[in-house]
Amino acid sequence: MYPIVQFKKVTSLIVIGVVTFAGGIVMATSPEETNASAIGNNALATPRATTADFNADGHPDFVLRNAMTRETAIWYLNNNIFLSGAFGPTIRTGWLLRSAADFNLDSHPDYALLNPSTNQTGIWYLSGPTFIGAAFGPSLPDGWELVETGDFDGNGFPDYVLSNATTRQTAIWFLNNNVFVSGAFAPTLPAGWNVVGIADFNGDGHEDYLLFNSSNRQTAIWYLSGVTFIRGVFGPTITSGWILVGTADFNNDGHPDYLIYNTVTRQTGIWYLNNNIFFAAALGPALPAGWSLVGP
Repeated sequence: MYPIVQFKKVTSLIVIGVVTFAGGIVMATSPEETNASAIGNNALATPRATTADFNADGHPDFVLRNAMTRETAIWYLNNNIFLSGAFGPTIRTGWLLRSAADFNLDSHPDYALLNPSTNQTGIWYLSGPTFIGAAFGPSLPDGWELVETGDFDGNGFPDYVLSNATTRQTAIWFLNNNVFVSGAFAPTLPAGWNVVGIADFNGDGHEDYLLFNSSNRQTAIWYLSGVTFIRGVFGPTITSGWILVGTADFNNDGHPDYLIYNTVTRQTGIWYLNNNIFFAAALGPALPAGWSLVGP
């Protein structure tokens, strides 16, 4: 596992704006109590962004992907404002970027990769945007996909969030760096819903699921304690033409926010939340042609 690495300066002009989005705020006990449309649960086909703080300034940054060249790039942000960019490693053919997290605890986010043909996972260790090494992670059983990462047992090491497209079951694989330690089943998702992000929305010290229903654009937060479902609430409904692709605390208020994306215009946007309540929005940078916030 060795990438082709290029280092260049991203020089695309960025237009920043602020816009107010119309988003419905709906409270509920759990998406399992709704009549969600059954549109399937293909976890790999679900668009998800990768964000992490690559320059250690306390602000989440974007990982961009180029489907043609398989290059990645890091766009450094201050809240929703583009600061600068740098190329990251190029992803090998057959592998998909699934998440970014600090697996070896060196204070630098790393790439978590999946080969869907072999079910093999891999970790690419980075220092900022620079590739410094690689290791295989555990191989997944048939029918399961790596969809996200988060620290569910509080030991400081990121864990794998797995999903089974047929049964809609989720599971957590607890890791020590790239080494599998143990696993446990987590909540089963209702039809039509997918995990698109992991964050602690209610500030209880436990990672929660951020869910999205692409059929009706409804969002929901499932509060967890470890792998145990506690309860769920609806979040705001995403505006038509946009999709929910992730979560991070962009304005550093201690509350995770929604990262939304328009795949046609390549425009990004931030919806600022207090737990599950929408209170403001801002446009983020628009991506240059050929680059996407989601994809391989």
